[in-house]
Amino acid sequence: MVIINEALCIGCGACEADCLARAVRVTDGKAGVIKDCFHCGHCVAVCPAEAVRLEGDGYRMEDVIPFDPAVCRVSPEVMLNTIKCRRSIRQFEKRQVKREDVERILEAGRFSPTGSNSQNVSYLVFREQTEELRALAMEEFRKLEGDEEAFAQIFPPPMSLSRVDFSDDDFLFKGAPAVIVTVSPHMVNAAVASANMELMAVSLGVGVVYIGFFVRLAAKNERIRAFLGLGPQDQAVTCLSLGYPNVSYRRSVPRKPARVQWR
Repeated sequence: MVIINEALCIGCGACEADCLARAVRVTDGKAGVIKDCFHCGHCVAVCPAEAVRLEGDGYRMEDVIPFDPAVCRVSPEVMLNTIKCRRSIRQFEKRQVKREDVERILEAGRFSPTGSNSQNVSYLVFREQTEELRALAMEEFRKLEGDEEAFAQIFPPPMSLSRVDFSDDDFLFKGAPAVIVTVSPHMVNAAVASANMELMAVSLGVGVVYIGFFVRLAAKNERIRAFLGLGPQDQAVTCLSLGYPNVSYRRSVPRKPARVQWR
């Protein structure tokens, strides 16, 4: 719930002006909560007097940091160049990803925006059970070998059997020592979290590749869904293979021009 400390409130109205739910109102020089909201936290972030708190339902004010441009902003040049130079990594060192690196990657997902602040993305992290996941996924994947019709039902064009190497025991995960599967009923929320997680991984020197084959397979395969512990409404939205890169890229690559309509 949103709690406003009247002793600290200066009645500036910043929280009322920025509240999408119109749940805060300034009366007699003090802000007050007039109805429940979806706890986006804008009131906490905008208050100049630190008079607003979010409490209960798992919220922790210990998460809150002051905005300092020196540490809370990245220059446009660095941001764009980071995006340009990131590569999908398919060659990994054998060593395991440090737990603290995985935790920071997950933090980037946790603080990503979600529609209506639903925060409905969860994460399955495989480090100890990566080999079990790898074996099960490849066992189920190989059942499609030679069956064009069954393959197309799961992997529509432009995917085709000709692009698959069924002799590769780890065609799906590329030998990555760790895997993160994002789970959500809302595809966009999980996709946004995944994009931020990848950028955090890049900053930590951790390589990432999206495994779309596994996501499509998991959507249709009950054995894999059971292994992941997915409920009827759960959807494995993205699958990220993680590891320290065993390859060095020396430059960015060209891209086709953006298709843009200015109106």
